[in-house]
Amino acid sequence: MSTESSCRSTQRCTTTTSIERATDEATDACITRCRYPSQADFVGKQFDKEEVGKKVLEQYDDDAQRLFYTIVMGGGGDDIHFGIYRDEKDGVRESSAATTNWMMTQLDMARPIKAGDKLLDIGSGHGGGSHALAKKYGCHVTGYNIGPGQNAQNLAKAKDLGLGDLVDAVVGDINKPFPAEWTEKFDSAWSCEVLCHAGDKAELFREVYRVLKPGAAFVFSDIMGADGADEKTLKGFTDRNATTVMGRPSSYLQCMKEAGLEYVTWWDGSNHLETYFRDMIKQIHTHREEMLSKGLTEQYLQNWLDSLTERADTQRDKNVFAWGVFVCRKPLA
Repeated sequence: MSTESSCRSTQRCTTTTSIERATDEATDACITRCRYPSQADFVGKQFDKEEVGKKVLEQYDDDAQRLFYTIVMGGGGDDIHFGIYRDEKDGVRESSAATTNWMMTQLDMARPIKAGDKLLDIGSGHGGGSHALAKKYGCHVTGYNIGPGQNAQNLAKAKDLGLGDLVDAVVGDINKPFPAEWTEKFDSAWSCEVLCHAGDKAELFREVYRVLKPGAAFVFSDIMGADGADEKTLKGFTDRNATTVMGRPSSYLQCMKEAGLEYVTWWDGSNHLETYFRDMIKQIHTHREEMLSKGLTEQYLQNWLDSLTERADTQRDKNVFAWGVFVCRKPLA
């Protein structure tokens, strides 16, 4: 199969809607990425609201990059995010799953999730959160995610898990408004380490407020700079990730307030970050040959090793990164 035909085939999910939702622009972008694979190189760069979405697509959505994140952050699973370590034997897969479980618990405590509820997964990626929510609660989850390749992977896995009727995914950029018809549509919302890619975080929170029903809860996690951290000290993250200015715990609390959302809780899990960064390094070393054989390059992996080593050492020495889980709620009246 040619590179272009292979790339176009990622738009054709065996479930119903990926090809219908994948725009010509997204398909053309996928072809370009296949011809010119990204090296995850954003050194010294942060992007404005208009540009960052394209860079996120560049970072995450081709086949090789999805493989990288599945192995290095997911440990072979679909929970592609930082982890909570509950046991000394835990690795990236176990700790990432623990984060998903903790976020589900917090969301359900803020507003009980019922079968048939409509949930919005903002930046749903490979679909790990969507699958877990649908499986545990029997709710309908709509993923809103910029990567058509990720969405196809999400929907195919949902079908394999017997969740095809409960999980959907649409192509969308968090730096643009949600669909107008979504006003007060959702009973809850979820986002796991996505808001760092939002160019206007305050505007995104206003959009979340709009699409939630009164009384609905919103749970999200994100990697941030610690309050008071100089943005330059965060380069171990921003050099490898498409960002604008990273959030801070205090700035997210302010975003909630300005959007009209009621603060429920903020759980600080920053103490887990260094361990997770170093486990990502272990994953790269352990699975290097597999990843090279499937299209990733030595330069791509070395860029990540350099970044993660800097990130882990900086966190050990200066504690400049913050990470954790926030919960807020739209008022009933």
